[in-house]
Amino acid sequence: MLPSLSRGPRLALVLALGAGYLGWYGHGHTAYAKGDDDEESGDDAVQSDDEDGGEEDRDQPLVTSGGLFTMKTYPVSELLRPLTITQNITQARLAIGTDLSSLGAFGSAGLSLEGQYGVADNFMVIGGFTNAYNFKQFSVYGGFEGSLVYDLLDIRLAANLHRFAVPRFCNVEMPTDVMGCKDDMGAFKALPDGNYDAGKTQFSVDIGFPFRYSLNPEIAIIALQTLMTVDFNEASHTNADGTKVVENGSTPDLNPSVGIATNPVPQLSLVAFAQLRVIDFNTDAGNFQIPVTGRVEFSPNQQLDLGLEFTLLNIKPPDPQKPLDNRFLSLFVQGRFGK
Repeated sequence: MLPSLSRGPRLALVLALGAGYLGWYGHGHTAYAKGDDDEESGDDAVQSDDEDGGEEDRDQPLVTSGGLFTMKTYPVSELLRPLTITQNITQARLAIGTDLSSLGAFGSAGLSLEGQYGVADNFMVIGGFTNAYNFKQFSVYGGFEGSLVYDLLDIRLAANLHRFAVPRFCNVEMPTDVMGCKDDMGAFKALPDGNYDAGKTQFSVDIGFPFRYSLNPEIAIIALQTLMTVDFNEASHTNADGTKVVENGSTPDLNPSVGIATNPVPQLSLVAFAQLRVIDFNTDAGNFQIPVTGRVEFSPNQQLDLGLEFTLLNIKPPDPQKPLDNRFLSLFVQGRFGK
């Protein structure tokens, strides 16, 4: 039998248990009440943060659901822009270019207009008209680009009706008024003299797998804007002595590209890339061409880009030409409009 407690201890025990119960019950209800207050204060805090931070974040590249952009939130920074342009946004590019080669500087020009339209956020149609050397060289193309892995890897297909300009050389029917075609010893230089003839028009399909991998927010590797070209007819010309020269046969060409892009500041984009052109998949050294292009682009806002492209047409030319002998410069303006 348990010993009985006296009245004093029993009263103390009851009071202690009662205080403990009330304390626990009150604690539970206080927690619920505090939770409601927290939610309200949390909502207020979020609203306050939005209100306070709105001004700070106004220039940030805000995105819509799924990480996709609208025209109002389209990034100024080139590296933050998606590979395929956003749905219902149109981008148009107007460029003017000129030959800057050693003997043909500013002797010819060309005007180009190209465009892209976002059918969906991961699919766009492309098309344009480009030309150079006083319309002796041109390209009319149209096709599409779609995402295989969004914002990392695309596929690009375009039908292309084009022709190349055929340069005249100093030692082939040299015009008497071309300065600089002879060296100090009076011998002809094996250089384009700044005059061009129109080659034969060719129909092709261009295939590319545009790829961009960002190493960090300011630097990215870009590659395979072009990979190969499937030609459907031969492009050739006949020299004055009657010999036939084939510039490009009906065999597919290999033309992969690779480069690096950087945004040192959001408004400024610097890009350098090279393309390996192996005509007709002929791997003889004389058929290799490696054009290298540098581009500087300034974007004052989401709607406008201004830029310059400088191209060395072949940094592995046949002897005795030098990598810097054949050059081309173009200036462009690019605008976007849409939703």
